[in-house]
Amino acid sequence: MAHKHGLDDLLHFASAPRLRLAVTLAAVSFAICHVAVMATAATPNGITVDLDEIPRQLIHFAAVFCRFALPLGFMIVGMGFGRSRRPRDGS
Repeated sequence: MAHKHGLDDLLHFASAPRLRLAVTLAAVSFAICHVAVMATAATPNGITVDLDEIPRQLIHFAAVFCRFALPLGFMIVGMGFGRSRRPRDGS
């Protein structure tokens, strides 16, 4: 009889150590990039913090882009390479 995939397989996949590491790295990278976005954001009155306008905008753009690209990359890599291989029990 064919093996049916169910909730147990999904829970086992989600609790794999590599996938938990990928989720943790994604959350940490999002938090770091979010802090960088907030630090380089322009203030309402136009005052910047010790940075010229163009470098600040470049850093801000890179942080905004990486805020979503890095966590997505960590999740894709973690799901692609993070699958734990269980030995087949033969039944």
